[in-house]
Amino acid sequence: MLSVAYRSQPALAALAGDLARQSLCPALWLVVDNSPTSAPLRAAELVAACDGLEIQLLPGGEGEGFGAGCNRGFLHLNRLGWRGWVWLLNPDTTLPGGDELERLVDSLDGLPERSVVGTAVLTPCGRLEPSGGWIDPGLNFRRRRLEETEVGDSEDGRPGRAPLPLDWVSGCSLALRPEAHSPPARFDPAFPLYYEDMDLCLRLFQAGSPILWLPAPVVGHRRGAGSDTPTERRLRLSTESYVRFLRRHLPAWVLVLRVLRLLLNALLRLPLQPRLSLAALRGLGAACGPWPAEASLERSRA
Repeated sequence: MLSVAYRSQPALAALAGDLARQSLCPALWLVVDNSPTSAPLRAAELVAACDGLEIQLLPGGEGEGFGAGCNRGFLHLNRLGWRGWVWLLNPDTTLPGGDELERLVDSLDGLPERSVVGTAVLTPCGRLEPSGGWIDPGLNFRRRRLEETEVGDSEDGRPGRAPLPLDWVSGCSLALRPEAHSPPARFDPAFPLYYEDMDLCLRLFQAGSPILWLPAPVVGHRRGAGSDTPTERRLRLSTESYVRFLRRHLPAWVLVLRVLRLLLNALLRLPLQPRLSLAALRGLGAACGPWPAEASLERSRA
């Protein structure tokens, strides 16, 4: 298991308790700390909450994104000689059933080793998060998403249904074998906030990897302190990721119309919300420039 943490001590402690109660324990829980300077994780508390589960903390870069943190974790596991499945799990997820890992392992058995597999993710009120879907070529490219009826066990009571093929799954709860891909699967750090999971899925699908979603096990998701990025920075980085995703995966006319709408909205809001507008404009400017060489996939594999 691999979790990327940013100021997530309380959420991780709760998740550690859930993991300790699982019917099947992971071989290793690797946690990448992306706030090692501003809010470093307190290892002793996590070890105590794990109740014997093996956990390793790996220092990340202060404020690095989810994708960059995952890449650090993948490289570390590769150096340890791990070639099996890795379950990416957000720190603010919950595993209330006690058998989620065992059910996931059972579901992964027999799937192609190059599969990318997502699971159902529910909000605290029990509704399905947009944890998977399809990409269309038009303006509403994310319109088709999973429906509530897909979640849960089959009608005859057996655990789960057949994996559902789609275009992308959420990085909140995602399993893959990074080293089974050629080249090894890595997120592109050019996506600093959001869209990195969708980009990875689309790139691996184009290389022949199945993208699958499991209606069970079901993972809970509560928004934790790891989401407490300042609003201006969050808007700048998410705008940057969004426009780069459009550049890479959507037709040029969709990119142009979406960028024009972003630009118009930012300019209209400028007199009333100058800080937010400027943040969006900075993100837009960064995304429309040259693709950052320092965030290339080749560098992330080094």
